[in-house]
Amino acid sequence: MTAATGTAPPPWAGAATPRTPGEALALLADRRATGALHGPLGSLHLVDGRVAAAQSSRAPGLADLLIGCGRITPEGWAELLRIHGPRSRVGEELVERRLLTRGELELGHLGTLFDASFFVLADPGGGVWRFEADARHWLGPVADVDPARIRREVARRRQLLDGIWPWGQLDTAPVRPVEHVRRASHRPSGRRRRELLDHADGRRTPADLARLLGRSGFGVTADVRRLAAAGLLDAPRPADVPRPPEAPTAARVPEVSPTALPAPEVPPPVTSGPAGGLHRRIPGASLRGAGLPGAPVTADPAAARTGTPAGGTPAGGTPAGTDAGTDAPTRSERPPTTAAAHPLTVPDPDIALLTRVRDLLEARL
Repeated sequence: MTAATGTAPPPWAGAATPRTPGEALALLADRRATGALHGPLGSLHLVDGRVAAAQSSRAPGLADLLIGCGRITPEGWAELLRIHGPRSRVGEELVERRLLTRGELELGHLGTLFDASFFVLADPGGGVWRFEADARHWLGPVADVDPARIRREVARRRQLLDGIWPWGQLDTAPVRPVEHVRRASHRPSGRRRRELLDHADGRRTPADLARLLGRSGFGVTADVRRLAAAGLLDAPRPADVPRPPEAPTAARVPEVSPTALPAPEVPPPVTSGPAGGLHRRIPGASLRGAGLPGAPVTADPAAARTGTPAGGTPAGGTPAGTDAGTDAPTRSERPPTTAAAHPLTVPDPDIALLTRVRDLLEARL
């Protein structure tokens, strides 16, 4: 970077001239400077070495967001800035007029601060930088950020963009969708990206689209690179980036008459299986507690109160509710299947849970 000359010496006078905007910001933070650091793509406002505001031509500001969502008209904002801007009381006035709550003001301010700081500090072109001492921002004191945190966030966002699509020219070039994107079959997933393609006319840059849609400049830039990586934009492909895999075309299946298909084979019913498996069972069998090891099986609660054994035959040898000369119906001696056992006896807890859920569902049928 190149420091502009002026009547007042720069804060880094007597020290090594910073080579990048990030180094200049770190030096200003160490000196607890107050003022504005101006560069080709915007400016950073510092108070006692901390970043209090930022603005860039590549990122929508707080005014763009408020006007875009209808909180204030362009005329009302111009009047507010003219009256309260010189005294740095625009933020306080927004809260006093109830155009924003205090929380909304802080969130909007910090969002635009990080957004603009990225473009100001990530500018690879260098250019001329100058520091204006004691300059105050029109918004006034809302929230400030440690410069070291801003530098870390700028590095993280730059790495993220390069991981999506390492071609920085997309960030400033007009967004041109390819022709087949207009067809419904090639529309990308996600409302945000579809909306970007709908407003991309080959003339608007990512910064223009961000202001038009009222979004973060960095968010729109990242979405544009994702669209390019998906092959939906007319952009040259870097040599070290592989082409995205084409969507597989479905193989044509020959039509077969239903009468020519063989009848499906019906498997025989499963009567038993290995322990712990989930097998075919009688609905509600596990609710009767069948198959509990060592637990008596009671066919009728009334019979239990009268002393009738589990087999249904009283001590005298005559089945309850029948005459001595009548053959009583015998209960099947076939043991229940694995899934008919109590869920707690199944070794696998996942199988036990599925068994209980199935029991409850079958009880509602």
